[in-house]
Amino acid sequence: MKATNPILAATIALALGGCALFGGGAPPVDVKSSTFEVFFDVDRSDVNPAVAEIVRNAADSSRRGNVSGITISIHSGAAGWNAHSQALSRRRAEALKAELVRDGVPNAEIVLVEVAESHLAPAEDGVREPQNRRTEIILW
Repeated sequence: MKATNPILAATIALALGGCALFGGGAPPVDVKSSTFEVFFDVDRSDVNPAVAEIVRNAADSSRRGNVSGITISIHSGAAGWNAHSQALSRRRAEALKAELVRDGVPNAEIVLVEVAESHLAPAEDGVREPQNRRTEIILW
């Protein structure tokens, strides 16, 4: 994977919709990608067998395809977008990253990106929208 200038990466992330970078780069805007959605249980970040299978499929796809890198896109429900929620989202992304690395994906190819609250799926106050608890593994 090519090294990305951190300032350029932050600019690209902002252009992608107000994302916060946790790693060393972001995908180019015009690149084709494959997305694997992972849904975690409420207030959980553990990799259960269903999650492990999705991650395994993403790792297999990355090895088979012409992949420049992998972005783990973190979503967290607006019904608790606070320090706890952000930390939980981060643990989820780190768990997926660790699982990808165990499945043979080089650590340096994986970038974590936090999706801004303004880009979450709409939900009524106090409702935990499953789409906002997802974490996406995006191969680009």
